[in-house]
Order: sequence, then structure tokens, then C-alpha cells
Amino acid sequence: MQDDPIKLYLVDDHTIFVEGVANLLGNVPGIQVAGWGNSAEEALAWLQLHEADVLVTDIEMPATSGIELTRIVKEKYPATKVIALSMFDKKEIVRELLSTGAEGYLLKDIEKKELVEAITEVHAGAYYYSSSIASVLMKTVVAKDLLTAREKEIIRLIASEKSNKEIAGTLFISEHTVEAHRKNIFRKTEAKSIVGLIKYAYENKLL
Repeated sequence: MQDDPIKLYLVDDHTIFVEGVANLLGNVPGIQVAGWGNSAEEALAWLQLHEADVLVTDIEMPATSGIELTRIVKEKYPATKVIALSMFDKKEIVRELLSTGAEGYLLKDIEKKELVEAITEVHAGAYYYSSSIASVLMKTVVAKDLLTAREKEIIRLIASEKSNKEIAGTLFISEHTVEAHRKNIFRKTEAKSIVGLIKYAYENKLL
């Protein structure tokens, strides 16, 4: 039925935190905290016997991480939406979690209103990220997508230790043009050195 509450399962290895969130959401209309646990193993055992519309999980947990839990949930219970609720906003962690198919990523400093909004929107089929997480993602995506095909080509040549003169000869363009491209590349990627640029290129699968 359309009026059925959203069945929510919470998992975090800190009991006081998970119980606090459960109490916080306990009286929210349209949301039913169906269960909670302190580990990925508890969550998976619970899911074998019950259904959850939305699972909210911590990332850093002993034994099995929230990232691995999400991967398993998405494989075994694809109808269950997953939101990460974490202290970490490093882009590597965010991207790894989202690569598993998670629908949301929130930081633990959010307010109740935003948590409720995230659960509701994710359940309805949308994706939801804390504003700071969205900015981390956009920063990565925009930088990568704004690189032109020529700039990506030049990054690969820089990584092969080609000088501006050699790059110009390879691409049949002037050294002045190569230098202009280099400046744009460093501005877009925010790399501070050749080493930083190559690291960026590997992280974004440009090499």
C-alpha cells in the first residue's frame, strides 16, 4: 500500500549512536525503524528473515565494512536502498561506496530534518548526498569531465616524461599551445606538481 511506512534498518558499531538515531526517528510519520544492529553480520542475519526498504549504515566497522555490506546487500537484496551515514568525506571512500550501488551518502553532523529527507527521497527512487559530499563529488566529476580530449592526450604524454617540445612535435602543435594546455590542465585538476598530476590521472583512470 502507498501509505505503508518506510521500513528502516540501522547499523553502526557504536550502540549509543545507533540507538540514538533509532530514538530520533522513532516518532517520525511514514518511517518505521524495523531494526538495528552493531555489525554488518547482524544486519545480514536480520535481512535473511525480514525486509528493509532502506538500510542506513556506518562505513568504518570491525570485520565487515559498510562498503562491503552495501555490496552484499545490493547483490542479495537489490530492492533495499542503502544510505551511508559516516564521519568520512574523503573522495576515495565516497566513490568506492557509491560504486557499490548505494543511493545516498550523509555525514554524521547532519540534522534530523535532512536525515528524514534523505530516507524519504532515496526510498522514492532518488539519490541523496550531504551538501559537502555533493561538492566533493562535483569537484571530481567536473574536473575530469571538463578535460578535453587533447588535454587528456597531453596528460598521457606528460606521464611518459615528454618535454613540451616533444609533445609539440608529437601532436603537431606549437610549444606555446602545449604550455597553454598545461596551464589549463593544472588549473582544472588542481594538481600542484607533475607527481600530483600523474596521481590524479591514475585515480581518474586517465592513464
